[in-house]
Amino acid sequence: MSPMQLECDLLVIGAGMAGLSAAGWAAERGARVVVVEKSDAIGGSAALSGGMLWTASSPARMQLYAGGATALAEVVCQEYPRAIAWLRGRGIHLSPAMRVLHGYGYQIDILEHLNGCARLVEQHGGHVVRGTTTERLLRDEAGRVVGARTSHADGQVDVIAAKTIIATGGFQADPEWRARQIHPNARDMLLRSNPCSDGAGLRLGREAGAALEEDHPGFYGHLVSASPAWGDPKLYTLLSQYHSDHALLFNEAGRRYCDETAGDHTNTLQTVRQSHGRAICFWDERVHAEQATQPIVPIAPPMDRLAVALEHGGAGIAAAGLDAVAAFADAQGFDGAQLLRTLADYNERARHGWETLDPPRAESCLPLDRAPYYALVVLPAITFTFGGLVIDPSARVLRPDGAAVPGLLAAGADAGGAFGLGYAGGLALAMTYGITAARTAGWN
Repeated sequence: MSPMQLECDLLVIGAGMAGLSAAGWAAERGARVVVVEKSDAIGGSAALSGGMLWTASSPARMQLYAGGATALAEVVCQEYPRAIAWLRGRGIHLSPAMRVLHGYGYQIDILEHLNGCARLVEQHGGHVVRGTTTERLLRDEAGRVVGARTSHADGQVDVIAAKTIIATGGFQADPEWRARQIHPNARDMLLRSNPCSDGAGLRLGREAGAALEEDHPGFYGHLVSASPAWGDPKLYTLLSQYHSDHALLFNEAGRRYCDETAGDHTNTLQTVRQSHGRAICFWDERVHAEQATQPIVPIAPPMDRLAVALEHGGAGIAAAGLDAVAAFADAQGFDGAQLLRTLADYNERARHGWETLDPPRAESCLPLDRAPYYALVVLPAITFTFGGLVIDPSARVLRPDGAAVPGLLAAGADAGGAFGLGYAGGLALAMTYGITAARTAGWN
């Protein structure tokens, strides 16, 4: 028995920030859109976020901190004003502008945006279909993507569309993909996102002839403390050690291994490559007062991150002296004596030879020498991946020879290359490329 058929102007695979932004934008401009979502709920990882829609303050800072392909990263900067204007035009609440890391942004009512996009799709004759998997893309005799075969509890449906956008959110939920594309240690990384983004979109694209981005194996995540209750979304922010860029990180051998000031998200990428994919995050009373007890953004409540980590089962210590820190490190399987030697060497160079620090400290190289001292075992946790399908700045999916796969676009974490080893706003990446894909599909 042949599958039923459903025709539309635009098919969007994935109902997260990228997919719903693309769908809502196109629907508002007259497109009949079908959105297919594997989960029973819409929103993806965006629905678990705090709604901080921010990005780098200029293309130059984007290139400096995000480190991706210049032409792709610039799309985020160029489209961000359009995205903000669209939110304002729809009456979505935005906070006052605020500084975020190396850029600026707004906290938006993320659920109202996501639900509003779904309403736009339905108001214009389309459908947002939950609990539905996409089995394969459909192609005509010339190789053009003309939709997809989907599977629901009620049966199979072939959705026929002029253009298809893949926006399933990356591959962070698949341990084998993580191990292959990021690092073998990444197989056991904690998941800090929705559990449905398992590389399905990338598999669909590759089966249709698309190339996979291999040059940017990074991901966005944070260093977190362990907890037996990990998996509860409320812990994703509570246990994130955002202040690691002001601290020092030591691997099991008791040595520094990265420029911590590059940012906690970059430190996370470096830590997964260390022995057993873990580290000790060390800081002193100055950092504790100025960073580890202060909110990461002005609207967040202050909290003592070590106290919260310990409350939820993390391994850490607040100590009056460094001998206790070394003993703690030894007890956790780290080389405590070497850690103290590395710390002493760092403090000496920070005072008298910053230019000889190795690894260097690009943003600050102040000594950490004010008691009490704080140490916490931290683990990398992944939110979304950077290495998606190869695209051009118009969000068209490309083949290995550089030609476009006709009829196929990608957005969000399924679109690879805009970020490399750094990061400049996940919601901004998703929304700007969602809008870009919808515009390329013909809905300006």
